[in-house]
Amino acid sequence: MARKQVKAEGVDRKAQIASAFGEIEQSKIFLDKRTESAAVKMDIADLLKDIIQKQLRKDYDPEVEANIFINPERGDFEVYILKKIVEEVDIAPIEISLEEVRKIDESLEVGDYYEEGPIKLDDYLSRKSIQIIKQSVQKKVRDLERMVVYEECLEKVGEVVAAEVYQVRSNEVIFTYNTTKDHRVELVLPKSEMMKKDNPRRTPRMKLYVKNIERERQKIRLDDGTVEEKEKADGGMKVIVSRVDDRFLYKLFEQEVPEILDGLIVIKGIARVPGERAKVAVESTSARIDPVGATVGYRGKRIQSIVKELNNENIDVIYYSDEPQVYISRALQPAKIDPLTVHADMKTRKARVMLKPDQIKYAIGKNGNNIHLAEKLTGYEIDVYRDVIDRSMEDPTDIDIIEFREEFGDDMIYQLLDAGLDTAKKALKAGVEEIEQALLGPQRPDEVTVFGKSMRGPSRPRERRISEDEKRYWHKIADTIYRTVKEQFSDEDLEELFREPEPMFFEADRVAIQIEGESAGAEDAPAGEAPEGAADAAEPASEEE
Repeated sequence: MARKQVKAEGVDRKAQIASAFGEIEQSKIFLDKRTESAAVKMDIADLLKDIIQKQLRKDYDPEVEANIFINPERGDFEVYILKKIVEEVDIAPIEISLEEVRKIDESLEVGDYYEEGPIKLDDYLSRKSIQIIKQSVQKKVRDLERMVVYEECLEKVGEVVAAEVYQVRSNEVIFTYNTTKDHRVELVLPKSEMMKKDNPRRTPRMKLYVKNIERERQKIRLDDGTVEEKEKADGGMKVIVSRVDDRFLYKLFEQEVPEILDGLIVIKGIARVPGERAKVAVESTSARIDPVGATVGYRGKRIQSIVKELNNENIDVIYYSDEPQVYISRALQPAKIDPLTVHADMKTRKARVMLKPDQIKYAIGKNGNNIHLAEKLTGYEIDVYRDVIDRSMEDPTDIDIIEFREEFGDDMIYQLLDAGLDTAKKALKAGVEEIEQALLGPQRPDEVTVFGKSMRGPSRPRERRISEDEKRYWHKIADTIYRTVKEQFSDEDLEELFREPEPMFFEADRVAIQIEGESAGAEDAPAGEAPEGAADAAEPASEEE
């Protein structure tokens, strides 16, 4: 019974190896391409020959040679041991006597090879070797499957796909995506590639930009002793996706605006602060198409879907121009700028823009976003200057507050401009407390949270609650700004700035003071005596009467 069980087990082992070929037919990635399936089977057949030969030399004899015949379609194979014909047998596993061979085939001579078989693998190989052969074939199938999926994902790099949230982690979000061959792929969205307003828990399905594919890496020691990391050809892959990449916005426009896909409208540049603001410059290749109007769509329907996908990100679509002055003035919108006030140097890629005082804060934008996006979009380093219409009213010793952009930062400059402190002397006259209040910004009504929804409180503004640490921090910042501005002026300028203005009197005020002084003199005079000049003052009055 034991012997029969071993034979049955051997048959099962061979069946297990043969079933590996059946896995190729069942694999989803080869269902629609029989040519690929045939090529894979031939690769696995070669692998099977090599590994059976290797295991025979390990378990049977180190010098054994075998002929292996494989039918890839049926998954069947036969193994024959090659034995050399000799007069006297010294090594039985690989030699056979001429006398024994003559009983089978009289045409064979000494030195020829005789094929013994087909053999039963369980008589020549151990159970462990059979298992190794089976696992090797199955691993080859899995590696080829991964290669096909990798090549398909590689075609998706640079495209936008819609995927479902699978798992939310602390530093990344995992999405699942089904390929065209219905193979499931995991997409990884790192925290650095997410927008601040993205909430995967509330939005189970999102659009993602396939940025790149990372393969598993291994360290390889070179001949010179150095260690280098290289990608493993059969290693796992990691598909990295993004929602902050500029090309993500480009692809969204390409999906929503057919004219862009057809080449009638060309996107010349994109600049983004993900989740907050973006600027897109467009140009038309046809005189019959308005690039901005076609991109925005009728009543903004085309761009609204993009804005919704990007969590209400503000998108400015502007006309592209080859002239730097015109392009820069358009890029700084919503500030109203005359292109003639823009001076651009194409060699140094620097531009000077003269702006009206009330347009400076719009050109800079909140947190400096507007001017930074304009610089990124145009490729110019932009300096903004205050243009005063009436130069006679301007103080030549005063300094525009925007000249302190490098020291204070665009965000603080914007807050100071919004509070009306557009020059250095205005900031000094305002003092540290007003500068601090300008940095804190306008008061806003408190928000009350009810059942997870934020609701506005009473319409009347309430004082913002600021902790003591925040007060000390902002007071220190305001004091630093005050000192920095103060250092730009001499002692004489500061003394003149803070000098109390002399009171100005009109003629009517002088007469009133004079009469008041005379009345006081009359009261102070001794009884019975008139004050000096009283008679003279009375005479004109009598003449008039």
